[in-house]
Amino acid sequence: MIDTIDFSKLRDQSEDIFELIVVASKRAKQINALRVAQNPLPSLGKNAEETFEETPDEEEMINWDEIDKPVTVAVDEMLSSKIDYGYPEDESDEVEKEIKTDTDQSE
Repeated sequence: MIDTIDFSKLRDQSEDIFELIVVASKRAKQINALRVAQNPLPSLGKNAEETFEETPDEEEMINWDEIDKPVTVAVDEMLSSKIDYGYPEDESDEVEKEIKTDTDQSE
């Protein structure tokens, strides 16, 4: 079943909807990377052939259809205020300020 999200709930988090999209997408990438790290896909060696002699136990297999998508988890975390984000201080602004003050002093 698909759940819809009320747009006003997203607006309560921030006035800039594009900011929320960037934050949610970065968090979704983190969640996906964690899932891949925890459950790596089997890989074959250079000279190995794919064989189906061993089947994994049903207990070991993960039902990926029951797990929420990374974007859904990220948006849910955002709506419940579990994501804390901010802007890093930009060094280029400081350089521009220094340049402006240097030229102002020489005039």
